[in-house]
Amino acid sequence: MIKVRGPGRYLVLLLFSAQVAAAFDATPLHLARGARVGVVSSLDPDITHFHSGRSITDAFLHTERINWSIGSMLLDAVQERVTQMGLVLVPLGIIPELSHVRESCFLNGNFNKGLPKDCAPPLEHLITENQLQAIIVLAPGLNNSAHGGSSRRKELPDYVRGWGFMTGTSGAPDGKPSLFSMTELLLVAPSPNGPVLHAREWGANYEIEWSSFVPPPDLKAIPLPDYDQLRPFFAALLGRQTSRLLDQIQVGP
Repeated sequence: MIKVRGPGRYLVLLLFSAQVAAAFDATPLHLARGARVGVVSSLDPDITHFHSGRSITDAFLHTERINWSIGSMLLDAVQERVTQMGLVLVPLGIIPELSHVRESCFLNGNFNKGLPKDCAPPLEHLITENQLQAIIVLAPGLNNSAHGGSSRRKELPDYVRGWGFMTGTSGAPDGKPSLFSMTELLLVAPSPNGPVLHAREWGANYEIEWSSFVPPPDLKAIPLPDYDQLRPFFAALLGRQTSRLLDQIQVGP
């Protein structure tokens, strides 16, 4: 039990409640038709390959930089639905101040408790400068309980982030690689008290397998062109993730 004493106790409680409300609002976001919705990605174009074996010595992890525009993939995932809703999509580039807080805001943040304080200034800057009524952010997360909760992937190291796939004993039952998405998709809107987190979708809740995969002679050296086969699979994962997030927007006249 928390006891508050003194004549200012009601003021203290009211201020505390206002701070919590400014950080998180679980109700659907109500937007007017024609509202401007920004879209920005802070996700690096990296694909991580994790192979699990019967012993620790058989396991390995490799990250490959791929030549994809994650921002364009995010736009493709939301554009048709946002247009049908009567909203105006505003593509945004990553700004330095958002890049500088990626670790403290996205990777080390806990969005179950609302919007981490380090996220607020750069998001408020983007919202104000672009006259937005909402902003959708795709960002990396970590495979830990702060992001994944009880759905944390125990077969993966907790430091794994972003997009990737698993082979070996952690792959799909038919032997095909299983894709994972350690990403946070956030819906944020302005308020008198600063940016408010209205919804989030954790990417690791969605699974798909690399059905067209043909094992190379050396699993540790998958040819880079083979990684391009993954783009439509990750686009499908992102499509499911964005669809669930957009369900949290209600559009009125």
